[in-house]
Amino acid sequence: MASKIKEIKTKKILWLDITNADQDNLKYLRQEFGFDPADIAECSPTLQRQKINDRQKYIFMVLQFPVYNRVTGSIEPSEMDMFISKKYLIINHDGQLKPLTDFFNLCQTDTLIRANIDRDETITLLYKILSRLYNYCYPIINHINIDIDSVEKQILNKAEEETIRNVLLVKRNITNFQKTLQAHYGILQRFTEASGNLNCPPQLQKEFFYLINQTKDIWNTLVNYKDTINALHETQSSMTNLKINEIMKTLTIFSVIVFPLTLLAAVFGMNTVESMPFVENEHGFWYILGLMFLGLGAMLLYFKKRKWI
Repeated sequence: MASKIKEIKTKKILWLDITNADQDNLKYLRQEFGFDPADIAECSPTLQRQKINDRQKYIFMVLQFPVYNRVTGSIEPSEMDMFISKKYLIINHDGQLKPLTDFFNLCQTDTLIRANIDRDETITLLYKILSRLYNYCYPIINHINIDIDSVEKQILNKAEEETIRNVLLVKRNITNFQKTLQAHYGILQRFTEASGNLNCPPQLQKEFFYLINQTKDIWNTLVNYKDTINALHETQSSMTNLKINEIMKTLTIFSVIVFPLTLLAAVFGMNTVESMPFVENEHGFWYILGLMFLGLGAMLLYFKKRKWI
């Protein structure tokens, strides 16, 4: 067996855990279990389309789950490739899904947990893994809710640049979260239909239907959050546009007020000295300044009467 592959053998099944399968790992899986080459090819480092393939001897399923990156504050997808049959459960992943890695490590080290899975069928073990992964989604959802509340406060406090950046980050996180869960509902439904070959008891089928409903609840929550952040984005954009309009209004009023002053200065700066009034008067300069201030006062009174200022 390739060195990167970890295993747990119970009384009924073999559970293989593979982190970032390399070519040697994939060659081992193909030779040992006879998996379809197309399914083996899906276990590449790049993200693959989420799917389920019902083969004669096994079921191949690709699912993605959200992972919160604490450094960048963004939500990123993490892929899990699964080969499922009555005798084995083989999972290839990138090591970022903490509930999966923690559960596998506990099953290796904790005798009580190991005893609990010792008599589990493959489908029961898979249910326990998926249940932990879906429960793992809720803290991420709560974090998005906190981010939305923070953005709302920032909008009220008019912290513009930071608010825009945070709004876009939250919108991207919600979109990435939705992308990872978009196919889960249909895939799990198809899996429950194909699980008859895995000795799935009726009670466990009900639990899988609960997981399906759980994906719907998570999706509906994300849709609500997306509507909320879009509304906040529109509010923030409206406030920004209002501020820009106020700035443009102030600049326009200033330019209109300065215009007659500039006109007077230009007129009295003409070279027609003999015909220019006040030029030969010793107080001519002050008369011209008086005309300017008079025009300035008249413009201010007009703007105030029109309630523009």
